Amino acid sequence: MSLDKALQLGSRTIGDSIVVRPRGVLDVATAPRLRTYLLKAVADQPAAVIVTLQDLVLARAFTLSIFTAVARQAADWSGVPMILVIGPGHGSEVQRQSRTIARFLPVHTELAGALAAINSPPARQLTRLRLAPSPHSGGVARRFVSSTCELWRCEDVSEDAVAIASELIGNVVRHAHTDADLRLELRRELLTVAVTDGSALFPVPRPASTTRENGLGLTIVTTLASAWGANPTSAGGKVVWATLRLQGSATTAAIINRRRNGQ
Repeated sequence: MSLDKALQLGSRTIGDSIVVRPRGVLDVATAPRLRTYLLKAVADQPAAVIVTLQDLVLARAFTLSIFTAVARQAADWSGVPMILVIGPGHGSEVQRQSRTIARFLPVHTELAGALAAINSPPARQLTRLRLAPSPHSGGVARRFVSSTCELWRCEDVSEDAVAIASELIGNVVRHAHTDADLRLELRRELLTVAVTDGSALFPVPRPASTTRENGLGLTIVTTLASAWGANPTSAGGKVVWATLRLQGSATTAAIINRRRNGQ
């Protein structure tokens, strides 16, 4: 049996959280598959991703740093916490490494403790809206984002967020042809606009079009956002996300005017 097959990955849903239980050997060959699996779990945007380690075996000289790396990458755009559960009777090496990575993400000895910790997550605000692949969804999304930014008192990035959401939803309507989940999250002075759809095809930036009613091309997202990206989901679709800093953001009106004037 190859080492890759020696690592079995499974998950279950408890409440609004995903519990991942890897079984087998974690080493340089199997780590990439585990990393991809965890990032897909984060992209599903649950309340938390909990990883139980009681059935995980560390190959010689391998570390648990993969979990801190995934948590840091997810933190670039999502507030979904990652929590580790060691479980009783684990080897001394895992116990030692878990104490080290506890500086970067929560570590618990029992699943019940990890689930209880979700009740006190970092301060953040979260809302979402389900949209059909309809030409009218862009307008609905724009009004939803605008009213949410007003409610959350982040009007300074409202225009940028509206433009980004409009483009991402427009891409779903034009290319994915599936329902879309629009998700807004505010944490640590960072506003995230994320859109999940059922298509596995990733977006490709193209030159902006001034004739399209629904947007100026994905390049508007790259221009306005402080960061953006796309991740596959476990259901075979994707989530496309963009973040905006609440201070010093570019103004949408100025950028749109420059593009329309050919500057």
